[in-house]
Amino acid sequence: MKSKLYILILLLLTAFFNLNAQQTHRFTASVSGGPNYYFNNIRTFRDGVKPLNYSFFARIMWDSKYLVALGVEIGYNKYYRAEDDKAENIKATLAAIPFHLVIGMRLTKGFYTNFSFGPSILFNRAQAGDNMVNNRILSFADGSLAVGYKRILNKKFSFGAELKFNFSTKAEDMNIAVPIILSYRL
Repeated sequence: MKSKLYILILLLLTAFFNLNAQQTHRFTASVSGGPNYYFNNIRTFRDGVKPLNYSFFARIMWDSKYLVALGVEIGYNKYYRAEDDKAENIKATLAAIPFHLVIGMRLTKGFYTNFSFGPSILFNRAQAGDNMVNNRILSFADGSLAVGYKRILNKKFSFGAELKFNFSTKAEDMNIAVPIILSYRL
């Protein structure tokens, strides 16, 4: 009976010390936005594609005391805008709203890398004269790969930038973004 009591006390002490160790873990909320460049794979209206667009993202990460971080990310990623200069009023756009899981890793003090994957809602819009078609498609296997740098401003805030490669498997499209990031430690 005493051995069971000793084991119980040992387990409780281990759990207590692990709870104190958990305090080194923290959550970080980040918002980012900036330009992106679309890698053009469109055949129709190829010359009318505007490759410079914009992206916005919000991310919540759980930073462990180790080098690994886990989190979720949502955002708005405009892949392209296309207009036909020869015909009148023909336009097409593709945008995505990603809902991704993120796995991150600190490389050095300020540098890190993130890999995100998950579904995205793709918004296609085509217009020819007075006719307009809006289409929403769920793409299950989208993702991004990012390398970034964050500079700590004070105990709560940090500021930085990323080089982020985004891809959509359903649309077979990709772009590279350079968002500016503002992070807040929760």
